[in-house]
Amino acid sequence: MKYLEDPRFAHFTNVLSDLELGDVVLDGRIEAFSCKRAGDDKRLSKMLEQQLKEEFASSPGGSPDHSSSLGPLSESSTRNLLIDLIITMNASFPDYDFSSLRPDQFTKELRLEKIVNDINTHLANVDEFRIGGTDAAGEKRFLVEVWKAVEDLIRLRDCEVYQYIPDLEGDPFSEGTLWSFNYFFFNKTLKRIVFFTCIARSKLFTSAEGTAEDDSDLPDDVDETDMDGAEDDWDLMGRPDWEDGK
Repeated sequence: MKYLEDPRFAHFTNVLSDLELGDVVLDGRIEAFSCKRAGDDKRLSKMLEQQLKEEFASSPGGSPDHSSSLGPLSESSTRNLLIDLIITMNASFPDYDFSSLRPDQFTKELRLEKIVNDINTHLANVDEFRIGGTDAAGEKRFLVEVWKAVEDLIRLRDCEVYQYIPDLEGDPFSEGTLWSFNYFFFNKTLKRIVFFTCIARSKLFTSAEGTAEDDSDLPDDVDETDMDGAEDDWDLMGRPDWEDGK
């Protein structure tokens, strides 16, 4: 996948990185990718394609994923879609490997307004914790700017939307998480994916995690007690065309 640089997306990701909202800390990002595979992505896609074919061939009845919203693994379009989603997550979280994900860990979302509402609800308080977060009329700007940028880049009404369901083990969405959302906006015509993800954790958890990391940096022969100071709304976009059925 080719990362598509967009200064607006970079700004949104910067805003959502370690953003403290009262007792909650957000870690969010919004990134865009072209579905053009090259180099390591091409090699990984060939490996995953072979694995998925073998998995389908060895399954009883030849249909292990009949209930998957991505479609059956017997179809190349389903395999390509799954591979694109996996490669996107690997690119966004390079410290993790999502190669073992399977179709039943994703859902296809059929109502775009439901997804927008979900994101708006989770991020409704972002402007209250930003300097200059509202305009003169008191309207929240962050989400308005986000959806305008997404629309400009990928045309929401032409997208299929998929959601990753965390397995709560071995991925960045598990430990200490209060809530998270992980949406892929996929425009097949443009061959682009926008990945919008956000994780909320308790400030107590992130503080404890940071303390543990600091302690691990101490030399083995240092007693930390001897150290000096150690004790010391959908309405945000207006009424969209697709809500009117246009």
